[in-house]
Formats: sequence, C-alpha cells, structure tokens
Amino acid sequence: MSDLFARLAKFLNLKKEASSFAGRVVEPLLLLLNENGPVADEAIDLLRTVIKLYPSSVNRHYNKVESTIAAKIMSTEVNVKLSKKFARVLAMLPSVRVSEGTWSLMIQKVLIGINNLLNDAFVGLEEEKKGREIMMLLVPPGNDPPPVLGDQVKLGGNLHVTKKFGVFTVPTISALAHCCCMMLTSYYPVQVTVPGRALIALSRRVLLVDGSLRNKLFPSTTSLHQELICFELPSLHSSFLDLLHATIKGMRSQLLPHAANIVRLVTDYFKIAKLPTTRTKVYSIVQLLLTSMGVGMSLHLLEVIVSNAVGDLDDNCVKEMTLFSTNPSKGTSESLSKSYSKKRKQEPQIQNSHASGLEKAAISPKKMKTSSMPTSSKGMTPETPGDVRMFTPLCVKIAALETLEILLNVGGSLRTDHWRAKVDLLLINIATSACDSGAGYEPSTTKVGETSISHFRLASYKALLASFLSSPHARPLYLAQGTELFRKGKISCLSFTPSVP
Repeated sequence: MSDLFARLAKFLNLKKEASSFAGRVVEPLLLLLNENGPVADEAIDLLRTVIKLYPSSVNRHYNKVESTIAAKIMSTEVNVKLSKKFARVLAMLPSVRVSEGTWSLMIQKVLIGINNLLNDAFVGLEEEKKGREIMMLLVPPGNDPPPVLGDQVKLGGNLHVTKKFGVFTVPTISALAHCCCMMLTSYYPVQVTVPGRALIALSRRVLLVDGSLRNKLFPSTTSLHQELICFELPSLHSSFLDLLHATIKGMRSQLLPHAANIVRLVTDYFKIAKLPTTRTKVYSIVQLLLTSMGVGMSLHLLEVIVSNAVGDLDDNCVKEMTLFSTNPSKGTSESLSKSYSKKRKQEPQIQNSHASGLEKAAISPKKMKTSSMPTSSKGMTPETPGDVRMFTPLCVKIAALETLEILLNVGGSLRTDHWRAKVDLLLINIATSACDSGAGYEPSTTKVGETSISHFRLASYKALLASFLSSPHARPLYLAQGTELFRKGKISCLSFTPSVP
C-alpha cells in the first residue's frame, strides 16, 4: 500500500481520489499501532507515507495521530530503532496543518516533555532551579501552558525506579530530542520562530552534567542513582550534541543573538568531553559555527580550537580518553553494576565525593585490569586504574584536522603572532608522519562510516594546504617540504589507480 500511494501521487488527475483513499486507512493504522502488533514497523511506514504525500487526508485525525505516536514514543514496549521512526513521524505532523502556530506548539510540547523527564533524572546532579528556568523560557509568565504531549500518557508504566531510568527515561528523551532535530532541519512551508534560548539552555543543562553529586543540596541522592545516570550520560550527551548541531543548522540568521551562549557552551563542554564520539561531534559543531558565521566566530573560538586540536593531534601531550563505548552492551553494563555494588559495600564514603561521576563509571573492570598490567618491555611501572591512558583515536584526529582546516580558511590570517607558528609546525609534522606511515594510498577495506589511515592522510594534506594558502608570510615556512609531500602522495595514489582501457 505504501508503494501504491507513492505511485498514485505521481498522477495529478488521481490526486483527489488518492487523498480520499489515504484518509480511509488512517484509523485502521492507528488501531494497529495501539494493539502493539507485529506489523507496527510497517504501519508507521505507511502512516509516514500518507502524511508526506497526502497531508490533507490526516487533518481530521490530527489529535488522534499525535496522541498515538506520543504514546508509542513513551512506551517501554518499543525498541530504540522503532522509537526513532515514531519520532520522525511526529516531527512531520505539523505539515498537516501548515501554520507557524502549529509548528511552534509541537516543538513547545516536545521540549516541555524533555524538560519534565530531565527533572526526574537529574535530581541531585544539578541545581533544582535549572528545570524551572527552562520552563519559564518555554512558557513565559502570564501565558497558559500547552496541553501535555500525548494527552498525559502514563510515563514509564509500572516499572521499578532503577529499571525505569535505563528502559524508559533515556530512550524517551533521546527519541524526543531526535524529533526536535528533524523539526529544526526539515523543510517547512511557512517561516517559523525557533525557541533558540530554550533549546540552547536545554542542551547546556544536559551537556554540563558530568555525574558528580551535589551532596550538600541533595543528601538523599544515592550512589546507585548516580551510577545509573553515569552509564547513560554518554547516550544523552550524544543526543543533545545532535540537538545543538540541528539548532545551529536550523536557526540560520536567527542564531546571531545566541552566538555568545553557544560559544560558552562549546568552550565549557570541550573541558569535559572525553569520549571519541562526543569529541568528534563537538568538532563538527565548531565546524558548522565557523562556516555559518565566518570570521567573527573564528575570533571567539580561536583559542579553544587551537588548544584542543593541538592536544588531540600531538600524541606527546598527556591526553586522557575514557575507555568505554557510547552504547555499552548489556554485559558491560551488568559488569559495571556489579563492580560498583561491591565498591559501595567496601567504600561507602564514595557518596561524598565531588569528583566527576562520568569518569568514575568510565572504565570497565576488565579494561582497568588489562591497563594496569606492567609493561616490562618498556620498563614502565604498573599503573593504577586511575592512571589509564590511551592515544587519541583516529576519528578524533581527523575531526581536529578538518576543524583546523576550516579555521585556517576562515580566519587563518587573524592574530597569527601567538598560534600560527605552532599550528604550522604541527601540521607539517603530522602530514610527514602520515605520508611515511605505510603505503601512500591503500585500497580501503573499511566499512562505510569507518575511518582509516587513508582518511587521516587526506585530512592532514588538506589542512597543510590550508595553512599554505592562508599563510601571513610571502612564502610559507614549510612550502618546500609540503610540496615534496604532495608529490609523494600523488605518485602513491597513481600507483594504486587501475588503468582504464
């Protein structure tokens, strides 16, 4: 049926009949979704097709569709992948009633839902007034709050509080954040006003939570609650980095009054971003800021970009990178929970610690044990679990090089007295090292989306070229060495290019 409706949309003389037929399938689809049947995936795909191609046919079912989709997003019986599908359909729903008020009301409902869920999740990990401040941005004093998303769906069902956070709270917040991302970056026929202050404040609220307890304010918060949040913080941080990226991309000219807040947020988050995934996303946000706002933004981000990029690219710098995945497996989570259960019995004073809870939960026992083994060949002394170190991952280095390239292209000639010499020397050294590491260009055997030494080599060459083109000197300092590297790279690439008959 999805294929049939897609084909019918191509025939203008059949549009009226097709729209009539599309309106007849909406209620049966909602019944299928409410029954939690095995065809929920196919049903939401068909509903998405109907909303996209025949929006007028859904108009009289608008409230029912919103309630059903919101209920599925907030249901514990829906997996993460299907929940993202429901979120995308919810983001499309304002196109059924095209108006600025419809779009604004939907994103207001979604943001209020996220804020309310965060109020329960972050008890003891932040100041209590944070949620109220964001609520005042979403619903100014004197205005009536909008209806609750999904007509007051029972949140979390009858789940136990310890299970509710991982099974319901975090997946629901991530799905609603994904809905906001789609609304901000998708085409909408009418110009709308984006609630920029609320979006940035909500992103800041999540991104600056590192898991450390505020015991003086909330002595009742338990160590178990802290651990549950720390295990899920990487997922939340990743979702809200995507939301911040979508906010910058979607606001466009409306972003200028909020630029200072975003710069402060990026600067603060760089200090606590340890995971490869989150650091890569922060670099992507910085790149978007530089390309969208130009030389003025480069002046404000210059110091934070250079300091972090140099630290990530120079392996001689002592750089701590946490050793756990952004999507930890069930086995890893269980082992971590058992480890902390034992630690609570042995060290009850950990509840009074103000150290970052995210760092406490970062290292799994297995990796701690492996990392703490002595390395006799290098004459190193055994490390304690708190001394775990590793080199910066390749994906982070590539992101740092791409960011430096954009910085040099946008504002490479600005305030060059205190940073250009260091950056130019680092880039020529990295390009030389990349050129000498193995073959000049090996056929890629990596999967789509994965990084390899070839990607790193290309990024280093592009950054080096940008340093030459933006050099404040009449002749770049390392032009001769760079030209030789480009020549070697070209010859190596040609040697692996198959001949064309």
